[in-house]
Amino acid sequence: MAKKKESETLRQRKFAQQEFLKLKKMQKGELDAGPKPSEVYSTPLTFGEKLKNIWYHDKLAIGIILIITAFIAFFVVQCATKTEYDASVVVFTYKVTGDVNCDKMGEYLKPYCKDINNDGEVNIKVFNCSIEESQGNSDHSFTTRQNLNQIIFKDASSLLFITDDASYKHLLTRTDDYPFFEGEPIEFQDDFYDFCKEADNIFTTPDGLQISCRTIHESALIADDDNIDIYYDQAQTILKGLKEEYNK
Repeated sequence: MAKKKESETLRQRKFAQQEFLKLKKMQKGELDAGPKPSEVYSTPLTFGEKLKNIWYHDKLAIGIILIITAFIAFFVVQCATKTEYDASVVVFTYKVTGDVNCDKMGEYLKPYCKDINNDGEVNIKVFNCSIEESQGNSDHSFTTRQNLNQIIFKDASSLLFITDDASYKHLLTRTDDYPFFEGEPIEFQDDFYDFCKEADNIFTTPDGLQISCRTIHESALIADDDNIDIYYDQAQTILKGLKEEYNK
C-alpha cells in the first residue's frame, strides 16, 4: 500500500514539472500557447437557444414578472367590467327571501331612477338583509344583522329600505334623538308582487312590503359623505316616481 502511494506522488510531481516546463516554453515563445479564450470561434446561438439560455439563468425573475403582469391584467379587467350603480336599496324583512327576488325588486324600481353616472343605463344595487324572525339569533341571522349594521353606519348610498311592518318598527327604535325614517312609507301595490312573484322557485317575495327613505341626521356618519346630496336626491326621485305612479 505504501509503494502505491509513493508511485502516485511521483506521477503527480512529474506531471507538475511537465506543465511548468510547458509554461516556461510558452513564455519564451518556444511553444505555441494556442488562441486566447476570447479568440476562440463560437457558433452564434439561434433564437430558440437564446431563449433557453435566458430562461435557464433568469427563470425566477421571469416567473415573478409573469405573475405580476397577470395580476395587473386581471385588476384592469375587473375595473373595466365593474358595474357602476346609480342607487342602492336595502331589503330588510323578517321573512327570508332570495337574492333573485331582491334583484327583481331593484329592476322594478329602475323606471323611477336617474342615470346619475351617465353610463347610458340604470343599475340598482340591492342588499339582501332578510332574516327569519322565528330562527332567533342563528348564524345566518347574526351575520345578516352585522351586514345591516355596517350598511347603516357606513354606506351613504343606501338610503332606501324595503321592509315589512315588523322590521320597519324595529328600525324606528334604533334612534332616540330623531326618527330613523322620514315621512311615511310607500306600500307596494299589486303590480310589484306580480313583477317579482316568478323570480325564484325556492323563496317567495314576502307580503306587506313598503319602501322608505332614512333620515340623514347630522350625527350620523353618512352625513359627512361628499356625495350624500346626490344619493338623497336619487332616493327622493325614486319615491316621487312611485307616488306619482300609484296616484294615477
